[in-house]
Amino acid sequence: MEFFSDLMWWGLLSCALAAAIAPAFFQKIRFPVLAATALFCLAMVTAMYFVTGTVSAITGSVLTLFAGLTALLVTLIISGINTMLKKRYR
Repeated sequence: MEFFSDLMWWGLLSCALAAAIAPAFFQKIRFPVLAATALFCLAMVTAMYFVTGTVSAITGSVLTLFAGLTALLVTLIISGINTMLKKRYR
């Protein structure tokens, strides 16, 4: 697992993570935004594969998927709580 010491892998991983987390900051999540994000993340993971190998691409894709799903889940929970509070104290 020498790819952990490769700065190129860390750069690609940070770009993929930033792209995976970005849709969580939008008010409404639209399909074109999700499609563009997914394509960009796929491009970053593919670049990881060609630069540092298979294990690094699998690690990067798992981390990116986990970060994206976690950000989406947290956003949905927070927006649900805000909606409940608005309905309760109206």
